Parts: sequence; C-alpha cells; structure tokens
Amino acid sequence: MHFLSMPFRAIMFLLSIALCFAGNRTAVAQQEATAEKASGQHEDVSADLLASVELWQNTGWPLVERLCVDCHGSEDGDAGLNLNVYKDIQSIDADLGSVERVLEIVRFGAMPPDDADLPSDEERKALVESLEQILYSVACNSRRAPSNATTRRLNRSEYNNTIRDLFHIDLRPANAFPSDEVGGGFDNNGDVLTLSPLLMEKYFEAAEEVASHVIIDPATLPKLDADLASDRLYVRGESKTGSFNGRFLAPDAYVWTEVDVPVDGEYSVRLYGGVTDEKAEPGEFGIFDNDGILLAKYKLKYYGGSGGSQSEEKRFRLKKGSYRFQIAPLTEDAEVGKTKFKQHGDLTKEVIDKQHADSKKALQPSGKFDIEKYPHMVRRLSLDGPRGSRKDELPKSHLEIVRKTASYDGGKKQWKNVVESASECLKPLMRRAFRGPVTDDEVKQFASLVEIATKRDESYYRGLQIAVTGILMSPRFLFRVETPAETENAEGKAADSKLTQHQLATRLSYFLWSSTPDEALLKDADEGKLKGKVIEDHVRRMLKDDRADALGSEFAAQWLGLRNLNGHEADEKLFPKYNDSLANAMSEETERLFMHLVRENRPAHELLTADYTFLNPQLAGFYNTQHSGKQQFERVSLKSTPRRGVLSHASVLTLTSNPNRTSPVQRGKWILENILGTPPPDPPAGVPELEETQTADANASFREQLEIHRADPSCAACHRVMDQLGFGLEQFDAVGQFRESTTKSKIDASGELPGGRRFSGAADLAEMLGNSEKDAFARTTIRRLLTFSLGRELSPADRCVIELIAKNTAKDEYRFTDLILEVVRSSPFQNHLRSN
Repeated sequence: MHFLSMPFRAIMFLLSIALCFAGNRTAVAQQEATAEKASGQHEDVSADLLASVELWQNTGWPLVERLCVDCHGSEDGDAGLNLNVYKDIQSIDADLGSVERVLEIVRFGAMPPDDADLPSDEERKALVESLEQILYSVACNSRRAPSNATTRRLNRSEYNNTIRDLFHIDLRPANAFPSDEVGGGFDNNGDVLTLSPLLMEKYFEAAEEVASHVIIDPATLPKLDADLASDRLYVRGESKTGSFNGRFLAPDAYVWTEVDVPVDGEYSVRLYGGVTDEKAEPGEFGIFDNDGILLAKYKLKYYGGSGGSQSEEKRFRLKKGSYRFQIAPLTEDAEVGKTKFKQHGDLTKEVIDKQHADSKKALQPSGKFDIEKYPHMVRRLSLDGPRGSRKDELPKSHLEIVRKTASYDGGKKQWKNVVESASECLKPLMRRAFRGPVTDDEVKQFASLVEIATKRDESYYRGLQIAVTGILMSPRFLFRVETPAETENAEGKAADSKLTQHQLATRLSYFLWSSTPDEALLKDADEGKLKGKVIEDHVRRMLKDDRADALGSEFAAQWLGLRNLNGHEADEKLFPKYNDSLANAMSEETERLFMHLVRENRPAHELLTADYTFLNPQLAGFYNTQHSGKQQFERVSLKSTPRRGVLSHASVLTLTSNPNRTSPVQRGKWILENILGTPPPDPPAGVPELEETQTADANASFREQLEIHRADPSCAACHRVMDQLGFGLEQFDAVGQFRESTTKSKIDASGELPGGRRFSGAADLAEMLGNSEKDAFARTTIRRLLTFSLGRELSPADRCVIELIAKNTAKDEYRFTDLILEVVRSSPFQNHLRSN
C-alpha cells in the first residue's frame, strides 16, 4: 500500500514541474540579460586571432578554394554545403559547427574524393592546421552569448548511487525506472533527461520502498511469542495422555516440538511439567537443540495433579532458523553446552511424517493408567523474544536518522513533541539529500507530515517514513538545479556567474562518483573553501574512494560503448564459450584498466598501449593466459601475447563484431570515433551494404570483399582509412579470441595509414596509434570528460577550453588525473553558463 494518496501525488507532481520550470525561466531570463549586455561590449581582437586569420587567408582558404568549391561552392552544392561563405572570419564565427565538421572530414581523409584533385600529405596537413587554428581562435574570441543551463534530473545510476550513499543501503530502486535517453554519448545529458508521468509514478514507488527500508517501527520487528500446548508436543516412546492433556512419559520416552526463530537473540523459554510422584525429589528436564546439544536444564517438582504443573523459565541465545527441540529427563551429570542427547538421530523422516499426520487428530486422554510407570510429565512450552535491546536489528540508516523520539502518552494514546523531535531527525537528512543548507521553515514542512500521521493514529516512526518519502519526492532531491543567484551576473559577464559552493560540490561528486556529495565536501562547501588547492585535494581524495569506480562503469563504459555488450548475441554454435558471465567479465576488464590508469595518474595513451590488463579466471582462460587464482580480478602481463590496450580487449572486439563474424568496418569506425575523435561521415544515400555489392567468389576473404566494395568511388573515401584500422584487429574473432586463420584463409592483419605508416597486427597498430596519434587521443579524452562532467553536448565554442586543457597537460603526456583536474578547473565546470 502506498503511504501517499493519489491526489497528494498529483499535487507533488505539479509542484515539482512548476518549480523546475520556474528555475529554468529564471536561468533563461538572466542569460538573456547577460547576452544583451555582452553584445554591447567591445574586446580587442587577440594577436592569436590575427595570426590565425592570416594563416587562413594565405594557406587554408586557397586550398579550400582549389580543392573543394567546385563541388561545394553554392547553396545547391553537394551535401547542401556552400564553402564560399567561409572565406571571411565573420562567416566562420557565425557557423562554427559546420566548419568543425569540415575539419573532421578533411582530417579523416574522406574529402576530396579519389576521383578529384587530391592534396598532397603536406597540403592536407597544412589545411587541417589552418582549420584548427582558425576554429580555436574564433572560439576563444567569440562574442556569442552563453547558452542556458538545463535543470537536470538524476538518471537511473545517479539515483541508485545517491540512495546507497544517503542511507547505506543498496536497494537499486531505479532499476525499475524507464531507460534514460542518451545525448552526446552519455545518459546524464540534461537536454534529454525528460520527465514522464510514468517516471513520476516510479519515483513515488521508489521513495516509498526506500522509506520503508531505512526507518523501521520497532514494534514491527519480527518476534517470537509461541505457546506450544500438548497437541504441539509430540512424544517419541511410550507415553500416556492425561485427562487435561498432559504428556506422561515412560523413563525412556521424550517430547519433541518444532519452532521457527525469527531473528538471532536471547529468548525466554518456559517449560511446564514436573514429576508425577508427589513424594519424589524434583526432577531435572533438559531442552536439546538441532544437534542434540543441551541448551538448558529445568528443575521441576511434583506437577500438582489434575491440570496443574510446575514451571521454570530459562533464557538462552538462539540463532535465526527452524528448530526441532527435544525435551527429556536428565541424568545428574548433564552439562549445558556439552551433553548430547543419547537418542538424537532417531527422528527419521518417516517418524516425523507419521507423527505430523497423527497430530491432525485431536488428543484423546488415555483413561486410567499406572502413573508410577510414567514418572515425568510435560504439559506446555512457551517461548518469548528476543529480549533486551534490539538496536542491532535496526538498519544503520534508522539509527542515524532517528536522533530523537517523540514521547508517547499511553493513557491518552497520543504522541507529544512530534514536530520538535521530527525536525531534529530530519534536518541533517535534508541537508544531505538536498545537497546544501535547509531552513527551519523547510524542515518544519516535512516534520508536519509526521505530526499529521500521529494524529491519525499512526506511529511516530511511520510518520518519519512518510516524511522521508516526501523528501525523496522533492525537486531539490530529484533535480540538480544550478540557476544563478540574482546578485550574480551584475556585470553581464558569463565568467562571473560562478556556481555556488554547494552547486560546485554537487557537480564534482556527480562527475567523479555519479552520486551525492559526502560530508567532507559539504562541510568545505558550508565554509566556502571549495577553491584552489582545497578542491584539487578533494579530487585526488575522491578518485581513491571506491565510489570513483563509477567513472569506469558510467563514464568509460559509455565512452567506449561497453554497454552495448548487454544483449549482444554471439552465434552460440560458433562461439560456445560466450555467455553473460563472460560478457560481464569483458566489460569489467576494460573498466578496471581505465580506473587503474586514472588512480595511478598514467598517461592517457596507455589505454591503447598497456602491456598488461586485469582478468578473472574465466577471462584469463578465454585469453589462454595465466591467472594465479589469488583474487578474482588480478593484474596480468600481456608482454608475450599479441594483445595491447583496449583495442585488443574482448569487450571492444565483441561489440564491434556481428554475431557470426568480425567486422573490420565497425572496428575501424569505432577507432575513428572513440580514439581519434573523427567520426566518419554518414554513407551517401543509396549506397548498398557490403553483402549487396559484387564479391570476388565464394572463397574470397573478407579483406578481398572489402577491396571490391572500396572500388565504388562513393565508398572509397571513407573506407580507405576505416578498413585499414579494422584490418589490424583481424587477428581476433567475433568474440575477441586470438586466431591465426579462418576456414577460408590465413589472417592478414597488416595495414597502412595516411602518411605511409605501416603496421602488422593489433599490438603494432596500438603502439602506432598510441604514439603518433597521442595528441588526437588526448583531445578525444578531454572532449568526452568535459561532456560527461557538464552533462551537456559541447559546442564549437568549447574548443577553446579543450585546447587549453590539452596545452596544460601535454608536457606530462596528458595524464588522466591531470586531465580530470584541468576539467574541474575549467571555466565551464566552475560556472553556471558556458563562458568563452
């Protein structure tokens, strides 16, 4: 049953939407004001811009004019592209995005086509350099207004991680949410994180589920209150049933019964019975556990006749579980914890089943019998517990949240001082859940929910559950709102629109942990210390924390496409070793290598060239590599193998393959997009798939088929680079196993890149890319880090920031922690709006 009524849900839904749109309207209005003021400012054109313009006019534009404008010289030109307009700097400034795409295509080598006037390698290099410089300089000197900041909801991973870190409980309720959309390569992009009515309903269900787990009403804790009368006491051996259903036992007979103990703890166990001879000395009875070991001794006198009995209570600890207690008379030397019941083990399944069946019939007194032959009687067994404090049964979150309990008046059956007590409980939680300070009035609103619950005869603890549900439904929890304060932007400069300290703490924690800030971050934010060395120390501290593994599972996994392994279907007949367990290990290998490089501050290009990796026994066997077995995943050397870096990880090789064969095209495309940052252009309309083009013959290798495909001029421009990269990985099959040949031919894993750079095999290709394309890979890494950290797609205007980060880290080989630190120092990360 839901804690909250549907009308209340509807109100909460509308309120959250209204607050979010109000925040966005405020941000947009302030940004428009900033843009208006900025448009009237005059800035001197930098010397860098003048030099770039000169290079463009003397080198870049003449090459474009000679090589490109014949096909792209008017509005009706090929692909609708008119390059004539980019002769002057104003046109470039007005359309940085299109110019950047031209740069990517020229760098990629897709243009000019093979049947056109082709530039020499030196000319292509000069054109690329000219385009890069003009784009960088124009972006850094652009007067365009920053774009608006988007209010962003928590995505599924962020929601799960935040719940985990707030309450120390790994429920993962967001797994039931609809899948998040992806924008700019990541699912934390604010522009695509929409809010549907279905998701709003899921938020309510998740909030209620979490609240029911993090706060527990002690009165609802499982307990045992069992009173086992004669009909629940089964007798093994000769016995009689008295007029009042007492079980009279012959000397060798005993009683057994069954009890389910709900939790570990100390229990009060009272035995009712006695000896049957009024003149006899008190007799000792024992209760034995499942293993037949004596748990407790009871000394009982004459039972009293008729329906009477003696009783004694003992307390002893029991573990959670099902018990089959055996109750029997004891000898004098019996010792608790040591003596074993001599008849233990004779309760076979057949005996138990028969006695269970017999017990369905009502007990019938045995009539008159010689009581002297039955010296012991057992009438009842009662169990109560656990006894004493039960704090250890409450979740850690309950003990942290419930700092004060309202008093309860049993006579009037009402709770007192509810709002005051609840406020003391909720204020620290709200500060952490809302990722910043909260006012007393804000706290009182949620504490009042507790008071309302108690007035309708619900417990104080149930009221706190309802308040927690409300907190988790608040827009301040569900959304990361980064609107500027009204006093900011007073000078009309986007660079002056700094994030508040708590917004900065939140942005940093969701970048590195995909989760909420911890107490150390919030404390420094409270004191205004998050700047300079302090925030950099936090970055280093946070990267060492296990929560930083989210950089691998969220950032790296999406950047490198590892999530595409989910649901990948490899041909089970061709690749019988491939299964979900192996796929998970493949993904974890890549994530672990990435996180190792980050935590050890290794150069970025080592992701391509690493001669080691991290394998578990299953993946090590798949690679035919040794594994010590000392731990699940361990570092393994690849020096004597054909593998190097992520290009030869089974994860990448599998996700870039078809179910039944490799795909040099997909593998080459993956390298271009994710390593070199140069996505190939979309294929021209009407170009057939490889299977539809002419092939050599039935025995032709895949390389030979692709050569015929490239004979088509419309295909050659892209495939001449893309295919060569893919050929370097042909040593590995469609699930990443090494091979030297196929059923058709021996593997040829050689290739040649522009500039005459030849390679043979994956290791050679990885080393070549890691060294000759070190700068391009670093910029790809920076671009992806910046996109993920900001939660938005980058624009050409961000090129200035990317180049600055590259410049600051190039001297030390673009080390991963250094790149992350530079991202955190950057103007877009520190400010509300994009600044130039």
